[in-house]
Amino acid sequence: MIGLVVSLALSLQLSDVACPVGVELNGPEGRAWDSLPLTALQTVGTHNSYKQAIPPAELAALLAQNPEVMALDYSHPPLSDQLDAGMRNLEIDIVHDPEGGRYATPLMPAMMAGQEGSAPYDATGMDAPGFKVLHIPDIDVRTSCPTLIACMSELRDWSLAHPDHAPIMVMFNAKTGGIDAPGATQALDFDREAFALLDAEFAEVFAPGHLIVPDEVRGDHATLREGVEAGGWPTLGEARGRILLVLDERGAKVDAYRGEAASLEGRMMFTLSESIEADHAAIFILNDPIEDRQMIAHAALSGFLVRTRADANTMEARTGDASRRDAAFEMGAHWISTDYPQPRSEWSAYQVRLPDDLVVRCNPMTTIPAP
Repeated sequence: MIGLVVSLALSLQLSDVACPVGVELNGPEGRAWDSLPLTALQTVGTHNSYKQAIPPAELAALLAQNPEVMALDYSHPPLSDQLDAGMRNLEIDIVHDPEGGRYATPLMPAMMAGQEGSAPYDATGMDAPGFKVLHIPDIDVRTSCPTLIACMSELRDWSLAHPDHAPIMVMFNAKTGGIDAPGATQALDFDREAFALLDAEFAEVFAPGHLIVPDEVRGDHATLREGVEAGGWPTLGEARGRILLVLDERGAKVDAYRGEAASLEGRMMFTLSESIEADHAAIFILNDPIEDRQMIAHAALSGFLVRTRADANTMEARTGDASRRDAAFEMGAHWISTDYPQPRSEWSAYQVRLPDDLVVRCNPMTTIPAP
């Protein structure tokens, strides 16, 4: 690993940004370092941040059909509690529901109703038109905020109450399809109209200036990528109390969202960058910090922002394997998401936190230690 880092350092122009090791950059105590660029930061967040646990009876029934369902055995507290605990990256899965009610009666809770270890399904808000938040229609549907408006309103309110917070990045998966079962609900496709409605919901929640948007980073440059390469990211001070939204999708969904706006002109969200040369390149989502380690370091050293995952499918927590987590920190990802900001103690002591329990620290790849 050291050889790879040295090779990358020699092949790219390393930042001369000096940043204090072991200093908290989040909150008012970090204000002395407000001139740092966003690329100088590193922090932790959560994967599928809205997700509540599948009730024991439902999980057991699903496991009996497919042992791989064990990958769904994780959950998170409400978004505000996660933000209080220092999470600065959230992930939200959304489904399109323009008429309302499409996802209000999921199969698994109805099938298991009344059985020991089951739990009633709360369909509050599910009948109204608008985007809903859930993991897998019919089987993994319990969330701490069932609608996008509810999730974003909770985030907005927390942010306004904590104006010194380091910027929060929120990723969105636009879910389509569903399970193969009689009576199952298939999530609707996302076309240009759906994405226009999505941006409209964001605009309904967030006041102008609360979001860091692609137009701000692009500035007067012809493309978003050129804006990034010219240092268009706001400083930490300029980004405090603010939020970035990112569409974590590829192919037809991203094409539908961008439309004719190759650099995301007028859009509320950034999109997953497909290459460093792309006009829209700004934020990379590289989920495996071991397989993607070279690209993570290269993108970070090139001035792009990077999110990766420290764990997946509950495996690291079950085995205690910290290799992905440690690689994510070392290779310079800016946001490192996990299902385990706290350990699952019945399995192992595995968890993902920054050293010294910092919320935001200096990125070890993109900065040099301050004297």
